[in-house]
Amino acid sequence: MIVLGLSGLPHAQDHLLANTADPHPLDVRNVQGLDSAACLMVDGRVVAAAAEERFDGDKGTGRFPAHAIDYVLRAGGIGKDQVQAIAHGFNYDRHRRVFAASRDYFDSVLSGRTVIEALGRSGWGDVAGRFHPVDHHIAHAASAYYPSGYDSALCVVSDGMGETESLSVYQARDGHLKKLHTQPISQSLGFLYSICTRFLGFASNSDEYKVMGLAAYGDPEPYRRFFEELVTFDDTTGSVRVDWPNGALRAPESGYPRAMRYLEEAAFPSPTQSGDVVPGQADFAAALQARLTEVLVRLVSHWLGRTGETSLCLAGGTFLNCKANQSICDLPAVERVFAQPASGDDGTALGAAAHVSHRQGSRYVGDAGGFQPYTGPSYTADEVRDALVRRAGGVDWTYVGLTPEYYAAAARDIAEDRIIAWFHGRMEFGPRALGNRSILGLPKGDRIKERINSLVKFREPFRPFAPAVLAEDRDRIFTTRAFAPTRYMLCTAGVREEQRDAVSGIVHADGTARIQDVREEYNGVFWSLLKAVKERTGTGCVVNTSFNVKGQPLIMDPSTAIDTFLRTSLDRLYIEGFVVQKP
Repeated sequence: MIVLGLSGLPHAQDHLLANTADPHPLDVRNVQGLDSAACLMVDGRVVAAAAEERFDGDKGTGRFPAHAIDYVLRAGGIGKDQVQAIAHGFNYDRHRRVFAASRDYFDSVLSGRTVIEALGRSGWGDVAGRFHPVDHHIAHAASAYYPSGYDSALCVVSDGMGETESLSVYQARDGHLKKLHTQPISQSLGFLYSICTRFLGFASNSDEYKVMGLAAYGDPEPYRRFFEELVTFDDTTGSVRVDWPNGALRAPESGYPRAMRYLEEAAFPSPTQSGDVVPGQADFAAALQARLTEVLVRLVSHWLGRTGETSLCLAGGTFLNCKANQSICDLPAVERVFAQPASGDDGTALGAAAHVSHRQGSRYVGDAGGFQPYTGPSYTADEVRDALVRRAGGVDWTYVGLTPEYYAAAARDIAEDRIIAWFHGRMEFGPRALGNRSILGLPKGDRIKERINSLVKFREPFRPFAPAVLAEDRDRIFTTRAFAPTRYMLCTAGVREEQRDAVSGIVHADGTARIQDVREEYNGVFWSLLKAVKERTGTGCVVNTSFNVKGQPLIMDPSTAIDTFLRTSLDRLYIEGFVVQKP
């Protein structure tokens, strides 16, 4: 069975821009259906998956994923006519009556017809006969459950919104998902976090991870009571309630003005109105983060208790929140946890494909050693050489190959406190750089946070960095249950007090770090580098942040890698056996 999975609503953002006079830059992502992506599954196995942003450079785009589709088909050697099913991670058509008052918007943005017509314009025939819309939260749940490899599990999905719901709980057994609980959009934890992100002066549906990082610098006490009254949990029904005032979720294209007024009355003027940094921002973020974590822990605990499950699958943008994930992973009732690395809407391309493939009789075929997120494009040494030659003297380079000498040279640079870019193998699926498109440094390097934030990434100084660590060194440095989310930088871990000086560059203000657990069977090339680093420094641990700059998607191809290397203060680029430096 050959299934193409798709995510995104291709006209959503264009509709907002066309129908909103001079939208604020922080509000242009306040739409449904961003993070478009494509995934190809053949006989139950993921062949390729990638987000459209990596090809067109528009971070988080929801536009029709034409480039991503072309890539996954090429990767599988599959023609358009060979695809037997096209699975889309939305199913608005069965909710048409709900949108009777906004029929034009429904037809131009939400209807599955928009994707069918986009495929037709791209040269696809008989699309309608192969098109399978999948409920958004089913696609999310499937994206975590099937790759987890668990026969039985509790699946929790939380995001801004699906078609009409914002949180769903499923019991998964023997390949089937049974819905146990659902909540409407008005009670959305995802919207709560996104609206507060906008209130704090960041972009909704984009910068929530910045708020998570900022929270570690604040004291939740000044705003704890406010959030405890705004967000409550019912232990009897297992439901979350977000008690917004009337109209708070209206006018997202204008930045939720009623919600902004409500938050300002409770806290302080939103910094987006003056451009100034407002005292109390970190405390507000800390209280928001604390309440989100508390409510999610109670929610998960409740449904684990009711079902008797001990394995847990998490999906939806809410579960990109590493701090909340750590508290969930620490629950005594949990024995296994899986969170798919593309937990946001890009992952619904995989989930929709897996769901339809399973319904059509092709059971999911997992990767050896667990789900491998390296599903994007890769490049040969010849392709890298061609890209370097095209720079016509703009860079100096030497080809060493993936040899012990190559790993030793990169390890020496890291040990000597240089900051390097590391580009190898297939690009990661999801927002985290997991060792194939990474910027790496010494975790106790001189002003390592300041140097990478200001001179390389050009981003806010409070932003933390994650460590990649050899599994053999993990427990000596960190305290963690080492569930699957630690493989994908989806869970923080405590840093042992006696180790904090040795890895000071990756210790966040609250004494934690968002770790990536690296083993040879996960990523042999990256593992080999960390082994070489350990030989030089005594510890197989490095700073690992994504190879991009502020506003740029994770880098996909050699040309973009070289260009980005040249316009930053990176010391060297290691790319498919080539050592590249500036003249």
